[in-house]
Amino acid sequence: MKLIRIFPLLLGVALTLNAATLSTKLRTDGTELRAAFGEAAGDVAKACTVNIYAGSKFTGLGTVISRDGIVVAKNSEIDVADPGTLRIVGPGKRIGRTRILARDIAYDLVFLDLGREVDPGYEWGDITALNHGTWVVAGVAGSSSGPSVRGGVCSAITREIKKAGGVIGVILGGKDGKEFGGVEVTEVAKEGPAEKAGVKKGDVIFAVDGEEVFERAKMIEKVKSHDPGTVIKVTLKRKDKEMELEITLGYRQQVFSELKNRNDRMSGKVSVRRTGFKRVIQHEVSLGPLDMGGPLFDLEGRLIGINIAKANRVEFFAIPVSDIRAILEDKAREISEARGE
Repeated sequence: MKLIRIFPLLLGVALTLNAATLSTKLRTDGTELRAAFGEAAGDVAKACTVNIYAGSKFTGLGTVISRDGIVVAKNSEIDVADPGTLRIVGPGKRIGRTRILARDIAYDLVFLDLGREVDPGYEWGDITALNHGTWVVAGVAGSSSGPSVRGGVCSAITREIKKAGGVIGVILGGKDGKEFGGVEVTEVAKEGPAEKAGVKKGDVIFAVDGEEVFERAKMIEKVKSHDPGTVIKVTLKRKDKEMELEITLGYRQQVFSELKNRNDRMSGKVSVRRTGFKRVIQHEVSLGPLDMGGPLFDLEGRLIGINIAKANRVEFFAIPVSDIRAILEDKAREISEARGE
């Protein structure tokens, strides 16, 4: 009986030691795995993946999606950057200034101008054959030698990720209702959107965008119906004084970072925006928030998506290539005008 109980313990210890001593070349970004992926792990990733900087700060990856130098990246990672400071490194080691050509808020994408023609080195892929367990390869931020790749599998078929909505950065207390005159603010998040706009503890909010709202639940839903970055007007009472303030909605995980749930605390850094996507490929290639904007390939080196969010420690989302092509076509005129064509 004791032997039966001890064996699983010894087996667990052995497995832990084996995992701890696993050769780096056998890991998901190791040389053995990259060699197995062939072309996708080498020339293709390096030919289309770029690093984006705001001044000296690395803000994430981008992917070249056209021969005339259009680069797509994750908008929410760079939307606070001064556009005049944006630079692109790559493909290769070439460094150049870039400019914003267009944005697509629904998909959290931004289109940048590389400023030169370049061969992305890949073919457009097809996601119709993707199934659970299909191997995929993601471009990741590499070392001084340039971008690298990491492998994993699809963990869910294409699906919609519901929108979480923006927040104003307050905690609404138990006092609300028409008789009370609105919804009481019991806490204001430090350096959050509401504090920056001038909201104070004890204020009573009674209207959002000119529409009266007296119930706490309805007010939360009203605010959540807008995306982060949206400017809303909040009307409130402070003692006997009424005032209207403009508030730029923030991302929940940034504004209320101290209120993370257990899963988020275990996940480390996650993407600023990780919800509200019409269609995504879900995979389990281990990536960081700054790897977003990078490419997702099939094993033949065909582009099947653009990584858009690290949701938690095991869920990663990519916008399917068919959606990327549709957005690019929809933004063609705006991009052309931005280039002065």
